[in-house]
Amino acid sequence: MKTLLVKNMKKRKQNAEELVYLKLKQAIVKRYIKQGSKLVEDAIARQIGVSRTPVRAAIKRLEMEGLANFIPNKGAVVVKPSLKEIEQTFAVRTHMEKMGVELAATVISKPQIDELLNLADDEEKVFDARNLDDYYVVNTAFHLKIAEASGNKVLYHYIEQLLERTKIYLILFDPFFKFVINPSASEHRAIVRALATHDSKKARRAIEKHLKSVLVEMETKELIPEDYIAL
Repeated sequence: MKTLLVKNMKKRKQNAEELVYLKLKQAIVKRYIKQGSKLVEDAIARQIGVSRTPVRAAIKRLEMEGLANFIPNKGAVVVKPSLKEIEQTFAVRTHMEKMGVELAATVISKPQIDELLNLADDEEKVFDARNLDDYYVVNTAFHLKIAEASGNKVLYHYIEQLLERTKIYLILFDPFFKFVINPSASEHRAIVRALATHDSKKARRAIEKHLKSVLVEMETKELIPEDYIAL
């Protein structure tokens, strides 16, 4: 009886944590909670109707994902990346992925091409279902599969890190729910076609075009450039 009671208590605790985590993440994604805002445990707990414990655990998860930062003497706040930081990160990612796709084009196999096509199909399905979390999982898997095909483990590691970092920017600024058609679908298939013909130059151009359009489509207009001066 005692064991069952403990299990039920743990389950309720986990369910409460998941509830708070999903509500906070959704609020950040939909920009109900502004970037730079402090995540006050007491206020969140009262609004959702839970204790502070699941709120604290949910905020920790957001910190681990990079959506929140802990600042000494202030607490947890929603991340607020600058426009310059986003542009610089995408510039490095583009450089790395161009290198990766060029290497992959020379050695990629038919089974690897088929895997990329399957991921492109999966991406369209999760987009149509408007499942944001699954969409980023599939999108990341697509890019990492190309990096893996390059055969360069060091390059794969750096691309993986950059994908995690840019995913945060996409969660914050990607107009995912406003798109009627997935703009990345045709661009991803263009990359696969170039790889399938082992055309490294065409593959480099395709990945560069894709990442440039991703950056352009992000809703970063509200971000103030670092050299902006208002008089």
